[in-house]
Amino acid sequence: MHVGTGVTRREGGDSVHLRLICTTDLHGHVLPWDYLSGRRDPGVGLARLAPLIRAHRRRGNTLLFDNGDFLHGTPMADAETERLARRGAGPRDGPGNGPHAGPHAMIAAMNALAYDAGTLGNHEFDRGLPLLRRALRGLDHPVTSCNLALAPEAGVSLAPPGLMLRRRFRCRDGRSVGLRIGVLGLAPPRTAEWDRLRFAGGLVAEDMVGAARRQAARLRADGADLVVALAHSGLGAALPQPGADNAGRALAALPDIDALFLGHTHVPRARGASGPPGCPLAQAGRHGSHIAVIELGLRRDAAGRWRSRGQGRVETPPATGCDAATAAPVRRAHRAALAALRRPVGHSTVPIDSHFALVAPETSLQLTADALRAAARRLLWGRPEAALPLLVAVRPFRAGGHGGAGHYLSLPAGALTEGHLQALYPHPDRLCLEVVDREALLARLERGAAAFRRIVPERRDQPLLDMSRPPYRFELIDGLDWRIDPSRPAGDGRIDHLRHAGRGLGPRDRFVLASAGQGAGGDDAVRRCLRARRIAVEGPLMREALRAHLALGPVTPRPRNSWRFAALPGTAAWFDAPPEARAGAARIARQVAPLGPAAGGYHRFELRFGPEGVAHPIDSGPRLGYGGPARTRTPRCPAAMTP
Repeated sequence: MHVGTGVTRREGGDSVHLRLICTTDLHGHVLPWDYLSGRRDPGVGLARLAPLIRAHRRRGNTLLFDNGDFLHGTPMADAETERLARRGAGPRDGPGNGPHAGPHAMIAAMNALAYDAGTLGNHEFDRGLPLLRRALRGLDHPVTSCNLALAPEAGVSLAPPGLMLRRRFRCRDGRSVGLRIGVLGLAPPRTAEWDRLRFAGGLVAEDMVGAARRQAARLRADGADLVVALAHSGLGAALPQPGADNAGRALAALPDIDALFLGHTHVPRARGASGPPGCPLAQAGRHGSHIAVIELGLRRDAAGRWRSRGQGRVETPPATGCDAATAAPVRRAHRAALAALRRPVGHSTVPIDSHFALVAPETSLQLTADALRAAARRLLWGRPEAALPLLVAVRPFRAGGHGGAGHYLSLPAGALTEGHLQALYPHPDRLCLEVVDREALLARLERGAAAFRRIVPERRDQPLLDMSRPPYRFELIDGLDWRIDPSRPAGDGRIDHLRHAGRGLGPRDRFVLASAGQGAGGDDAVRRCLRARRIAVEGPLMREALRAHLALGPVTPRPRNSWRFAALPGTAAWFDAPPEARAGAARIARQVAPLGPAAGGYHRFELRFGPEGVAHPIDSGPRLGYGGPARTRTPRCPAAMTP
């Protein structure tokens, strides 16, 4: 139960029922369409949420919020961002500024729903601060962020740390009453780290819990009758570490917050108020799959202070229905995106898929690694770091997980289009180069190995994958050879036999690692990677590197035997993949065998941990660009010796 400080009446007894609605992690999804598969997806899109939102609003006493990660994520939204970047428009784009003038299509769709307020997620910063500031000028609703700010030398502000919304609502007895609703926004503190890796700085971040405690108290002191927190954060632990990206439990316990909306982790959830400490919370899922709703009952006591109690829930709209007013602003951008996705960009002589990306080396990751290696070698030309062995880190973005059975790559041999390229790498990350050591590499690989559940030796019927972890947390470091022992606890020495060019890594060895800027983020162990030295070069967007690689001629990506599971005789585990994966199982038939149909449109496969699964070390010859013959000591290169 939370108490408001705004005294507006001497007598008590006023009672108001207030409904708060929130979207989160829309990632550019307006229409119910999957751009990468080229077909309708009835489970996504702001336009399919809009009829449900409007129905709630017709009942009155409703506020609508957004919890971040709305601007980027679909080819349509990313193309709109490119349009905005090329135009370089003024403070507010008007209809007379050219044939494609006007705000970003995603923002125009949100304006059609008249949001009351919103906050920023980590992906709003994907294309840099100047472009974000330009895009936000098109929003009709205010945006707040209390734990992210621009560096003092920037001389400008990012967003106000809090908002005070003044609205009138209908009491239960039919009278009207004015309320002051304080709103604060929070984003993962590591957003500033990721921004530095991409764009050489600009953001400073504060711990979410400390910033929320201070800002909520300030809003109360300014007269807020209730405070709503928009936290682009998952639930997390009850006592999160300072700077944690998921701090929902701790935020819900803050005494000055009446309602809490979560996001970032793409998992729909809700709970009611459990009494002090605690407030109702809700999280809406991803891509427009749900809305989060918190129902608040407010009663004013004899001292004129408002007391609240509420319940959170998530709602899913009907499978049919799409709001025309919300869809209209994106129709032109949608058609343009479909045409662009059909444009040819290259040719592959072999099929490219990601069916077994979490089980064995795959063509999709190998193609991406080959493209990034070529781009990295161009960036290193003439630099002292070019003498170091070059490694490439890539991650599977379409390998199942929360995306369902259709969330895989399955491309036949032949022409590759812009749509295929965006499926290979769906995010607007940039290639960055770092000098890393053995410790940093082990930390990244240990984090990726947490994708697997702990396997019990000599047992055969057990799940392989930890479905609570998205597949893109797994990481392939092309140029190394290592083994994963899933019988050990996650994060506790699962990685062994770590080798480069056939020999073990020493503590003084140094490598250049090419990866997406955001790839260095993660849990506390992976933050040690940030001690590595960033090479001051401006890398291309990851998709640009892929596009340049494909433009050189037909590609034939062949997965290299870079990693394998430890031999556990008499042990097996099962995993699910799309039915078409059966055709590719023959490539790794000694390790994987189909079992039969599984729920959700999947097919179940068995992975055997026998000694026959042990792979040979990778080919490390100079022609593959792995740094020449085997060696365990860094060449004498003073500019590249110290990480």
